[in-house]
Amino acid sequence: MHRRPSLPESDGSFEVASSVAILDTIHGAELIAERMRKRGIRAVAFEVYHNVQNLSGFDLVVAPVHLSPRNSAHEETVRLGKRLITHHRAVGELLRGERDFRAFEVTGTRGKTTTALILARVLSARGTVVSHTTRGIEVWKDGRSEVLVSGLSIAPANVIRAFDAAGKAGAIDLVSEISLGGTGLADFGLLTSFAGDYKVAGGSLWASTAKLQMVSLSKRGSKLIAGEDVKISADLTFGPGPRGQVWCDGREILARGERVSLYLGEGIDPNSYNAAISGAAAASLAAGLSLEEVASGLEGFEGLGGRMKAGLMEGISVLDNSNSGLRASGVEAALDLIGGGGKLALVAGEEAETVCEGMDLQDLTEILERRRRDIDILVLVGERLIPSAPGFSALTAPDLDSGLALARARLEKGDRLISCVKCFR
Repeated sequence: MHRRPSLPESDGSFEVASSVAILDTIHGAELIAERMRKRGIRAVAFEVYHNVQNLSGFDLVVAPVHLSPRNSAHEETVRLGKRLITHHRAVGELLRGERDFRAFEVTGTRGKTTTALILARVLSARGTVVSHTTRGIEVWKDGRSEVLVSGLSIAPANVIRAFDAAGKAGAIDLVSEISLGGTGLADFGLLTSFAGDYKVAGGSLWASTAKLQMVSLSKRGSKLIAGEDVKISADLTFGPGPRGQVWCDGREILARGERVSLYLGEGIDPNSYNAAISGAAAASLAAGLSLEEVASGLEGFEGLGGRMKAGLMEGISVLDNSNSGLRASGVEAALDLIGGGGKLALVAGEEAETVCEGMDLQDLTEILERRRRDIDILVLVGERLIPSAPGFSALTAPDLDSGLALARARLEKGDRLISCVKCFR
């Protein structure tokens, strides 16, 4: 039995509200407010991280689930006894009924982007698919994608943009990666993992609890797919253990007693993609695809940029593992995978201003202490790593592109380059 998570959520809907205040950055709040105004609702967006707002004139407040209860606007909402719902729920209520396509939503503590993109690739064998991930909004056809908009966050407000894009593209499916939960719009909700859980909302709420909005807001008739470490009842589970009904071992996909061979690209590291392929396969099966269709949709798959993607650049072997979900352990995994030959440059760190949770610097420092002798050229990215640079005889850079440029300038054909920067791409 699913238990409703403890979230700042009331039974009040904006449909019966005469006036609504939407709290967040002004950009995120305005997306929701604009859509409400189109519905004839008096809605005002408020930036609440740097300003104190007067909310007394509103009878419903829409707040992001990550807003700290110590935020002055949150405290004012509670003090005034206002009805309070999350952005996720507001977006779900706003968009309900506004589509001719199936909606897939993906959340979790790990593997969201990779799982969502692989799912979109597989589904696109049957028709046009739109995906919204940290890579942006993309249109997929026959396993290939074209980026429409890049640089968007995966906050629930941007699901509005994704819905609009899917409608204009005539998509049969929309796959949305969503931070900290689902909106209730999903026909198929996918919880990738709860491993490596962390606190949000000023340390007052576990991320996994927020992500359970995927369950608490789910609509009647929707299907839930979950990684076995999520440990909740689901329509279909994936994982290598006894509870996993679907699993990919890099050579085959196994699903409830059936199996089919996989023919992935030669350069891919299967271990880096097994969980994401398994989750995407499980969601595809739940949506009515056959196991053979899933395998066909993955034929020749060579990985995704920024996710253990191997390649060659001007004669230099490049292993690209820079992505928004990067953990320090991913740096060591890349060092283990790169193999021998030529000088080795490592570009590691964070673009802190673009990622909600930065790199765990203690873990990264411990890895660099153990492996520094394996690295010929070390470039540390991000302001927080500048003090560590002298101790590691490292160069420093403010962002990924600058760090890569520094490293490439010192490499020749036959050398190796690892990119491990936590950033949105």
